[in-house]
Amino acid sequence: MSEETKPATQVAKKNPGHRFHEGHPRFGGKKKNTAATARAMASELGCDPLEFMMKIINADTIEQTVIVDGKKKRVEVAIPLDTRLDAAKTVVNYLYPRLTAQQVSGPADRPIETVTFDITKLLQDPVAVEAAQKLALMMAAQDTAQAPARICGPADESCARPAYDPSEVLRDHNGHYLPK
Repeated sequence: MSEETKPATQVAKKNPGHRFHEGHPRFGGKKKNTAATARAMASELGCDPLEFMMKIINADTIEQTVIVDGKKKRVEVAIPLDTRLDAAKTVVNYLYPRLTAQQVSGPADRPIETVTFDITKLLQDPVAVEAAQKLALMMAAQDTAQAPARICGPADESCARPAYDPSEVLRDHNGHYLPK
């Protein structure tokens, strides 16, 4: 691939804290429109590298040109599994976004505040202790009122689920499921 190189630009003025002298040439940096140039070349040649790699992933063999006794000949060649895997690793980056770690933080990117509760003051007040005991007894009574969970086997008809009815599924205008 041939690229036209531009001459280095000159540093216009001298900064007091800058380590280069005035007139020093600048090199490096991002070359402009390299992706656009590559797309234009692929279009000019009539090829699409992504499409080619997808064909390699999907096929077991590929047609190649070989030269036998000075003559070109088209032969079908097996594509090795490692080549197909390499193509798949490259293509997957174009089809699916990479997952990134999410940092959990509080407001304004500060750490999450935790609250601790000191029950020693609660235990020193007899009225508060009695209220806490009543609350605990009421919560325990509610838990025993509910039937315990049962483990059902495939032959147990008492645990059978109702048949699935697709007309009961609610969806929005985009086809997403809605909560019941």
